[in-house]
Amino acid sequence: MLFIDQYSSSLWHKSIFTICILITIFATLWLMFADYASSNTWLKQHQLSGDLVRRILIASCMIIYFIRLQVTVWVFQKRKWTWPETITITVLMSFVLYAFAKVGGTNKQVVGVMEVIGILLYLSGSYLNTHSEYSRHVWKLKEENRGRLYTEGLFSFSMHINYFGDIVLFTGFALVTHSLSMLVIPLIMTLNFVFFIIPSLDRYLGKKYKDEFIDYSKKTKKFVPLIY
Repeated sequence: MLFIDQYSSSLWHKSIFTICILITIFATLWLMFADYASSNTWLKQHQLSGDLVRRILIASCMIIYFIRLQVTVWVFQKRKWTWPETITITVLMSFVLYAFAKVGGTNKQVVGVMEVIGILLYLSGSYLNTHSEYSRHVWKLKEENRGRLYTEGLFSFSMHINYFGDIVLFTGFALVTHSLSMLVIPLIMTLNFVFFIIPSLDRYLGKKYKDEFIDYSKKTKKFVPLIY
């Protein structure tokens, strides 16, 4: 992911991303809930017919995520998207959503404590990500704040609280599938944030905000509140 001082609507990039994610979600919802009882189509063998409650939870998580994602992409994000970035995140996010649906949608175990914890984490992570982005967006709209670094609200607990929210919500999503193997997805996301995205963003913010960013980084945890 490149962080550059270029702002653009990136209409085509965002549209392609949105359409692909929407197609992925519609396809997985079809596989989870379509009636295949009298069907002989090739799709029948791919039907996701696990526990109904789990399928409903997974579908709800996917729909909520899509709505939140659209607000972030079309309202909060003003920077220019590049084609390599667009292709990469489109492929990765489509794969991640399908993987959660595939693994969770075929799981026949009855929903229990793990799934309840997963939903709580999912909702908490969604709040951390969306509320922090919204607060910064509203703050940036004020004329007196143009060109300044936002360090208030949830961003006072972590420099990248929005990314931390992503990790929390995808950890919760993984638990909803009741498959610990799915925890590898938020783990990979965490490593990507810590070793690639955050260092790149910090370099960009350091150049743009200079002393303001240095002071902020000295008194605020980088990623996980109170820890790191």
